[in-house]
Amino acid sequence: MSSRQGPENPVDESRLAGLIRQGGARPRPDAQLQAVAREAVAAEWRAVVAARRRRLRQRWSLAAAAVLAAVVIGLTAPGLVKPGPMVAAVTRVSGAVDVDGGGLLAPAVQVSAGQQLHSGSRIRSGTGGRLALDINGLTLRLDQESELVVLARDRVELRHGAAYLDSGARAAASPRLTVATRFGEVEHLGTQYETRVSDLGLRLRVREGRVQLLRPDGEVLQGGAGEQVLIGADGVVGRQRIPRGGADWAWVNEVAPAYDIEDRSLLDFLHWVSRETGRDLVFGSPAAEQAARGVVLHGSVQGLSPERALSAVLVTTALRYTETAAGLQVDFKTGN
Repeated sequence: MSSRQGPENPVDESRLAGLIRQGGARPRPDAQLQAVAREAVAAEWRAVVAARRRRLRQRWSLAAAAVLAAVVIGLTAPGLVKPGPMVAAVTRVSGAVDVDGGGLLAPAVQVSAGQQLHSGSRIRSGTGGRLALDINGLTLRLDQESELVVLARDRVELRHGAAYLDSGARAAASPRLTVATRFGEVEHLGTQYETRVSDLGLRLRVREGRVQLLRPDGEVLQGGAGEQVLIGADGVVGRQRIPRGGADWAWVNEVAPAYDIEDRSLLDFLHWVSRETGRDLVFGSPAAEQAARGVVLHGSVQGLSPERALSAVLVTTALRYTETAAGLQVDFKTGN
């Protein structure tokens, strides 16, 4: 063990006191230096106290904000999460199509045939994805790479891409449905038409009947069957004639709602194919039309496009069809 004494030893303290006395009295700083020192100490003290107060206020502010957020979420969450009423149903879907479910906080899910959609549902189709909706008794189809919001039974918003509306063969009795776009609002007057929205503008193609477009500036434009109305991004309007059938309409047939052929006449089925493909129905003879009227169909064409369904059905009958300038011509097969 060491015999060295620590600084707390009384002998060492006595020696240290003697040394201090020998050094004499220390000079006192002048009054100005003392004032500067006191001010520096006071400033530091004030800074420390102010920092403590700021931290305390921040804690209270954060606590109050958390309480307020909890109250707001508690009051509004049911409205954010709970979707609106059912307004549409998915009748057919092909490829990748998602829907957010109608609530602000609802996750996006893959769409399936038969699914009911709430107001506020946002539908987004990917590459190759398409679907058909039954909304207020009307058929609405969405092309690939499109986005559509179902706002109500009588109103949708097309944000980009293309939508096709078929209001049915009986135009006078068809319900209203407005397709809103950033270029204006489209309303049908008993018709089949396509609305396509892109960065280049709006393209409105009318297959049957008439449509009208109410532009944001109040101007009303109308288009009839076989007509295309173009509105550029700069607002310039153009018009041109278009065919009612052909490749430009092919995507529409990919998600055409299934036609139930069971116990239906062949004539009814042919009229359906005619409307779906935009071709006039022409018979080669009165006898051929009479034969179509008398044939009662059985079975199913579920999942087939109108074109493929036509081929599948006619192969079981004495009739055939050909493409002519007049449209879809149906006649007896050779040898009948």
